[in-house]
Amino acid sequence: MIKMKYNFIIRSLIKYFIQILKISAAGSFAVMIIAEQAMSQTVPAPAPAADAGSYMQMIILIVLLVALLHAVFIPLLIPEKTQEELALAESVKKEKSIISVITDKITGLKPLNEEKELLMSDDYDGIRELDNNIPPWFNILFYSTIVIAVIYMLNYHVFKTGKLPFEEYTDEIYAAELKRDELIRTGAFINEESVELVTDAESLGMGKKIYMANCLPCHGSNAEGTVGPNLTDQYWIHGGGIKNIFKTVKYGVPVKGMIAWQNVLNPKGIQQVSSYVISLSGTNPPNGKGPEGNLYSESSDTSDVKNNSLKKTDSAKVSGKNTLKNADTGKDTLKK
Repeated sequence: MIKMKYNFIIRSLIKYFIQILKISAAGSFAVMIIAEQAMSQTVPAPAPAADAGSYMQMIILIVLLVALLHAVFIPLLIPEKTQEELALAESVKKEKSIISVITDKITGLKPLNEEKELLMSDDYDGIRELDNNIPPWFNILFYSTIVIAVIYMLNYHVFKTGKLPFEEYTDEIYAAELKRDELIRTGAFINEESVELVTDAESLGMGKKIYMANCLPCHGSNAEGTVGPNLTDQYWIHGGGIKNIFKTVKYGVPVKGMIAWQNVLNPKGIQQVSSYVISLSGTNPPNGKGPEGNLYSESSDTSDVKNNSLKKTDSAKVSGKNTLKNADTGKDTLKK
């Protein structure tokens, strides 16, 4: 019986394969003839690059046509099964695979020929219901939720090996505060707009170390200037004061050969070395270079800020007056 079954399957596969080869050869040959006739009727010309999409569309249409021919003609050419083949196929269907057995166990469904045993006696306009049991998969899901609930209670409330949401929240807040303290310590929040001058001995000492390690070759050991300008006088090329110096150190002056130190130093270090440079103002070291740039004073920055604020105030007043004028014009229009 098993040998007959395998022989039947092998013969069926061979028949299907032969028929597919016949249809594929016939369909492909017909499509090639049609395509050749179509191409011969067109005037040959150099195809531009924009026509690549049209050729791709033609290829896709040919493939779809061949697939359609195969789908239509293959069923017509398959020979009818003999009685022996039909009986053998029925016996093969009856032998269920492992997957089908597992599926039946999970779903709990019964074959159609056994549904008559499940019919209920009630009849509603010819409609009768089946007295099916609850599907096993639903029971599995229900009992698994109970198990999960017990595990959750033991983990979070009895043994307390897990953290409740509030505990996780407090831990995250604590970790965020530690990270924030670290960022403040390294000066991550310091920029050219918020930087302030530091004058404590520790910060100036750190600034001096940074200066001696990085700035000495161009500005000298006493900031008297060598390749770079003198940093002890009141003249500055890119502006003095903590904010301007911080900005110059941070972004550098690539045209003059000064690199952007933001890639080497953290903001706190730039603040310290900038403050140290300001502390050297007026020291007048020997062999100092002559003044370069413009004379700088803190009062000029303050006056610029005041002028900008006055301009903004005047702009607001003008816009307010225009708004009042527009409102008066609207009232006059309504009166008319």
